[in-house]
Amino acid sequence: MTQMESVQIRFPSEELKRIDSYVKRGEYHSRSEFIRDAVRKAEMIQALKDIRKIMEKEGITEEDLHKGGKAIREKIFSEMFGEIE
Repeated sequence: MTQMESVQIRFPSEELKRIDSYVKRGEYHSRSEFIRDAVRKAEMIQALKDIRKIMEKEGITEEDLHKGGKAIREKIFSEMFGEIE
């Protein structure tokens, strides 16, 4: 299991009330779980933005992405993370 570290953060009371409402409805077990999920979602959104930038730079369209299959995905992956070995 990943080692967890504790941090103290401050939220405006209205934001904290919204977080607490998710916890109260049972969508999250705790405030911490909500915040961890929010961080993961922010990382996914950033990855999608990065993919869009690469697609624009390389002239790749949505249609190319769907039709191009593995070759297009590998091209985007190599732009993001380096060459596939």
